[in-house]
Amino acid sequence: MARVMALPDTWETWLIGFQAAQQAQGRSEKTRVAYGRELRLLAGVLLRQTPTQQPAEVTANHLLTALADTAILHTCRGTPRSPAALHRLKAATQRFYAWAYQTGRLCENPALQLQTQRLHRKPPAFLTDAEITRLRKGLQARNGDVVQRDRLILEVFLGTGIRLQELVDLKIEDVDMEAKHLHIRSAKGGVPQVKFLHTRLRGLLRTYLKWRLRQGTEQCPALFVSQRGTRLSPRQIAYRLEYWLREAGIDKPLTPHSLRHTFATRLYARTNDLLVVQRALGHRQIATTEIYTHLVDGALEEALERL
Repeated sequence: MARVMALPDTWETWLIGFQAAQQAQGRSEKTRVAYGRELRLLAGVLLRQTPTQQPAEVTANHLLTALADTAILHTCRGTPRSPAALHRLKAATQRFYAWAYQTGRLCENPALQLQTQRLHRKPPAFLTDAEITRLRKGLQARNGDVVQRDRLILEVFLGTGIRLQELVDLKIEDVDMEAKHLHIRSAKGGVPQVKFLHTRLRGLLRTYLKWRLRQGTEQCPALFVSQRGTRLSPRQIAYRLEYWLREAGIDKPLTPHSLRHTFATRLYARTNDLLVVQRALGHRQIATTEIYTHLVDGALEEALERL
């Protein structure tokens, strides 16, 4: 854990205002908590170096000195902080002081001189088309309501790029078969989204909904439920994916989120349009989507090697 000290009222007031602004802009709770933790650590270091210093009195030199402090560069166990953690702290600092400047709390932004380098992102794991075929065949060869439910879950992941928690939160009423839409009300950032349901998905949904509606909806309105009629948890869905991957003989470090990467990779391979992928995933920044160009390039290289 980072060494965080209690902060004076002015610092607390600014941090509370910044957090509120971040929430209004649709930042996820995870990001807001991480930024708050990093900013409290930074403020603690600044106050240790210059006691009684107010946030409006911080200069560029103060920030540079603080960011070079041992308390910033190392964890409480004395080990070096990861590049990702340091990058997050700098990003939080830049956003905090940009907010303070834009809201008139500062005449100058002391964080303008801070430089952050884009971190090398490890390519995410995803399923190839051949692996998807094996996975589908394994599910199609089995019968039963649970199998049909699991098959639909897989196809919803692969056909919409939905996030795990978004899928868990789905209700029966979120399915609009007439409009061919799936409504995502708990999307990341708090902005509702609509996913298109292609023909295969609609067919599977019709079959599944006949069974699901027979289970009743008064006690649990969730779309995906367990055999006991309770909403499936993220862990249960992850476990079911692990089970079917083993059954298909696919030995990869895959998670439900890997299916979102699979959706995006396949969509880019078929459209060659990054903006389409960005829109389908609901990414706010195109830079977040750019990784899929590298994934497809890698798949192309492997295919050429096999010629």
